[in-house]
Amino acid sequence: MSKEVIASAILVIVSVIAAVAFVNAILPSVYGLSDSYNSIAYNMEDQFKTDIDIIFIYPDGNNVSVWIKNVGSSNIPLSQLQFSDIFIMSSSGYWNPGFESASTPSWKYTLENGGGDTWNRGETIKATITLDSLPSDIYKITFFLYNGVSASDTFSK
Repeated sequence: MSKEVIASAILVIVSVIAAVAFVNAILPSVYGLSDSYNSIAYNMEDQFKTDIDIIFIYPDGNNVSVWIKNVGSSNIPLSQLQFSDIFIMSSSGYWNPGFESASTPSWKYTLENGGGDTWNRGETIKATITLDSLPSDIYKITFFLYNGVSASDTFSK
């Protein structure tokens, strides 16, 4: 009888140790998964609250000026605009100007009707794009923000 009690006690102790080891292995994974879901939820919220609209395009020689309005419910940090992309496409080719690049094609922006470090709702930026050449054609311009939100429009020269 004492052999059975000792064997049962050993099995209970081993079971408790195994359960603790299992919990210690699973809990960090659950916490890590929770952090991933929170990060995804934050990114999705950022995309849902962000919206832009191209309100006017003016080609002038080899330059193109584009006025873009923040029509979303979130304020966009101006420091994030360096991670934005502009694509200009036509039947004859495409350009992807670099932000404040020393060589052409390049683009830069100015905040037209606001101040501070954020592009607030209702404010407009003017993106000035400098190209090597801009032949007469029909173009499609797409502006992508750092979080993937985009706006497109067409213009001709």
